[in-house]
Amino acid sequence: MYYYKFSKEKDRKCDIYIFANQKIYKGIDHKSINQLFNASKLPKAKRVVGMPDIHVGYGLPIGGILAVDNDDGIVSPGAVGFDINCGVRLLKTNLNHGYIKNDIKHILNLFKKNIPAGLGQSSDLNFNIKQFEKIVTQGVPYIKKNYGNDDIQDLDRIEDKGCFPGAEFNNISKKAVKRGISQLGSLGSGNHFIELQYVDRIYEKQSNFKQGQITIMIHTGSRGFGHQIASDYIDLAVKMANKNNREFPVKNLAYFPIKSIEGKQYLSAMAAAANYAYVNRQLLTRKIRELIKKIYPEIELDLYYDLTHNIARSESHKINNSYNRYLVHRKGATRLDFDSYAFIPGSMGTASYIIKSANSESTKESLTSIAHGSGRILGRREAKRTISKEEHLNTIKKVEVTSSSGDSLIDESPLVYKDVDQIIESIVETKLARPYVKLSPLAVLKG
Repeated sequence: MYYYKFSKEKDRKCDIYIFANQKIYKGIDHKSINQLFNASKLPKAKRVVGMPDIHVGYGLPIGGILAVDNDDGIVSPGAVGFDINCGVRLLKTNLNHGYIKNDIKHILNLFKKNIPAGLGQSSDLNFNIKQFEKIVTQGVPYIKKNYGNDDIQDLDRIEDKGCFPGAEFNNISKKAVKRGISQLGSLGSGNHFIELQYVDRIYEKQSNFKQGQITIMIHTGSRGFGHQIASDYIDLAVKMANKNNREFPVKNLAYFPIKSIEGKQYLSAMAAAANYAYVNRQLLTRKIRELIKKIYPEIELDLYYDLTHNIARSESHKINNSYNRYLVHRKGATRLDFDSYAFIPGSMGTASYIIKSANSESTKESLTSIAHGSGRILGRREAKRTISKEEHLNTIKKVEVTSSSGDSLIDESPLVYKDVDQIIESIVETKLARPYVKLSPLAVLKG
């Protein structure tokens, strides 16, 4: 058995699949499973899926997937989440670990001084309203066309080629615009990071990576812009549900019918937030390229790939022997199509992985989805209350870590996350994917 299955019954509209081996499954919080059950009660729900990194979120758990009928189903802003198109991108360099080992602290300090990061932190870039509208409706192609200085290959290496379709500026609140326009080009806070890594292990002979090769991973999303859009539409969904006597399990699973005016408005606003996030990661990439070239003028910094793990998109899948279009909400989960690759970031102090699809029956049953990281086991308050500074520092060991906010980072300690190697074991055992490259951390900038 490659997954745990809860069949459709009573008020559940669909089956629930949890892809986890026995060790991981035993450690899953029951509240997370209950959140999957809640999602299965939504109208026109066709499948709910949990990943091995699953943990409690708002409405749908982090590591949760909800597929609904694409034509007359529903869309739930809370099932996408507050950080729309939070995602990960990886940059490859032509540098080797041994070559830069004496410069690691210098690189990290350069990042800290020059990359805006932290809660509510504004960027050092300035855009007017007209420019901002084009950015969030046209995405990375607009930035490349009008601002240049990007690698010509970048667009082909970004999910959706850097532009999520259907964005409309007039469906975004002024408050969201105000929050977003000043933060574009900043890292953010919480679990957002820029990490300097090296290739620790290569699992396939045909890999285009080299042992000891330096890589840079970026994890961030749509900042206050996406958060405000989510807040606006979750509140509107609750209001409209009460007005039209629609039942929903919890506030953050309130929904709109896909074909309703409000449903279409949310999807267009979500698309704008997705484009904001793609551009945000592109602008951070540009900044990183500029900074690294100051130290190594001949460096090559190529984008390997950029992908999202908080989005809703229309996809074709076979569910219960019926091949149709479904609106697939992924919250803290990544799309992993056949013959494709994804990232499993660890935590500061632990390895991250590039993984490759197993091209299996599990790939189909999971709706071509995979975990987006190792997954939390402790909340932020509990972490600060129970983990000592000494315990935290012991887990980081030789990795250089700094925070732009000056925080102790105990709430982001490796001790608050599941063991990433166990997550990898689980996705191998459940036939979802296999490891392709192991990346170990050298230095981490947290927001």
